[in-house]
Amino acid sequence: MKGLIRNTFYSMENNIKLAFLMAGFLILTPLITREPVVLSMITAVQIFIFIANVGTSLQADEISNWNRFELTLPVNVKSVILAKYISFCILIFFGFAVSLLTGLITVVTVPSLNTTSLIWGYQYGLTQSITVAAIMFPVMLKIGTEKNELIILISAFFAGIFMLIVAVLLAPWTAGINLRSGLVGAAALSVSPLLLLISYFISLRIYKNKEF
Repeated sequence: MKGLIRNTFYSMENNIKLAFLMAGFLILTPLITREPVVLSMITAVQIFIFIANVGTSLQADEISNWNRFELTLPVNVKSVILAKYISFCILIFFGFAVSLLTGLITVVTVPSLNTTSLIWGYQYGLTQSITVAAIMFPVMLKIGTEKNELIILISAFFAGIFMLIVAVLLAPWTAGINLRSGLVGAAALSVSPLLLLISYFISLRIYKNKEF
């Protein structure tokens, strides 16, 4: 299992370094602006930057025929797929950890900022990242990674639709459809791990039936 996870990160090593560089640069945003909407979106972007590397990893595996080689290893199919999903969680954690530094600087430099807005940024970023991972991995596993950037964009679109659906369902309690409601953010974040779990079983089924 460790070897499978290590290979996943090896295949996107350069992209992860770039993601850390970009996310690290965004840490300085609170020193430039005090706009709550901008600051909350920056934390969300920092989290999402890392999960965007998934397409790169899968594409590298496909080009190097690693996905075929995996079948010859003394591991079962469940371990292969589980390793991918654990990697997704680690990537999301990387983004969350960096965004926490942004939040800390924001609290120190902008003491008047409504923390509810900042918390929503974390809720939105985590929800988007988890939901995008849940959508795009089974799709890439099924149709390939040739158009991974397009798949990521479409997955992000549907992740936004998911947030909208949650907002519509909670409209009676949020004075109308309010995507920036803390209740909507918390509810969407609570449901997103379930989507990731469903995605895991779908991917497992696709992988078992896939012809390499």
